[in-house]
Amino acid sequence: MSAVLPAVVCVCLDIRIWSGQKKLSPSDLQLSESDLPPQEIATLGSKRLCDPNSLSALHRIESRTRDCCSKTGVKFLNGFAVPKSKAPDLLNQLAELQKDFQQEKDGFLSLYEKTVRDWAAAHPGWEHILRTVVPQDVVESKIGFDFQTFTVSEPIFRNEDAEEGSDAHVAPAPCINGLFKATHELPATLFAEISQDARASWQRSFEGKAFVTRKALRPLKTLLTKLELMMFLAPQAIEPIAERIRQRLGSLPKKGPIAGNDYAIVAGIVYALSDAERLKTYAGLLQNGLPLDEAAFLRHQNPQPVIEAAPAETEPPPNEAEPEGEPELVTVSHTTGWFGW
Repeated sequence: MSAVLPAVVCVCLDIRIWSGQKKLSPSDLQLSESDLPPQEIATLGSKRLCDPNSLSALHRIESRTRDCCSKTGVKFLNGFAVPKSKAPDLLNQLAELQKDFQQEKDGFLSLYEKTVRDWAAAHPGWEHILRTVVPQDVVESKIGFDFQTFTVSEPIFRNEDAEEGSDAHVAPAPCINGLFKATHELPATLFAEISQDARASWQRSFEGKAFVTRKALRPLKTLLTKLELMMFLAPQAIEPIAERIRQRLGSLPKKGPIAGNDYAIVAGIVYALSDAERLKTYAGLLQNGLPLDEAAFLRHQNPQPVIEAAPAETEPPPNEAEPEGEPELVTVSHTTGWFGW
């Protein structure tokens, strides 16, 4: 924990977007309270007061913002742990996205009343439900884009039993335990995020394909960059994976589609990364220095180490007797368990 916390900056996002909805009331449906079931059984739903598409630009900016943080950081303490070396670039990106968000917010608010009227007009016969308008100042308060950055250190408190002038300090166990747990889980969180992104890439670009264009390599390169940035979390576990991906990408042709054995290798890597158990197997093999064939993952099997062909047997010299009994069996084993941090 003491090595990780000084190396990261925490970035917390505070992005709020009005839902565009309001709770239905019995009068909206021309019902009395007696017509409704008890609230512990069921409640009325909500009504949309404006076209959802009018808020889509704000949602897109929010999505872009979270993608930026995810590419250079790992979820941590309700935010993202970002390497200090990358924090300035990320904060510049967030500042630009904040400006874009404010511009879209101002545009939405300038057309708010018209948007609500147009929505009601587009649904004739239901105007009585949509006539309730949320005041614009209330809507404005429900839309915002902020972010905070801070560093984290282990909590230290004065030991009341220490002598005056002493530097002896202690931190209560509950304070340490929660922070220690969150910090200790960072490598596992990183690999969970890698698997999630790789699974999306697999389903979008590789599944059921015989070849891919070079565009399909972009998500894998993004994952490689993230692994390299976060290598300090668990170098003994992350470095072999990053080195392997870097090596495989470097061996691909510089132009044209990715097909044949090249496709099998790249698709095998993405498929291996896309599931937690496969990633455990892949990482275990690499961590133990065993060569492997990534294409084996495409056959939905555990990868087997690639064993060099044994040299041809030669006749023993006349003065050497052959060993008696059954020949000794030689086996190759590999770990499939999760590796230590």
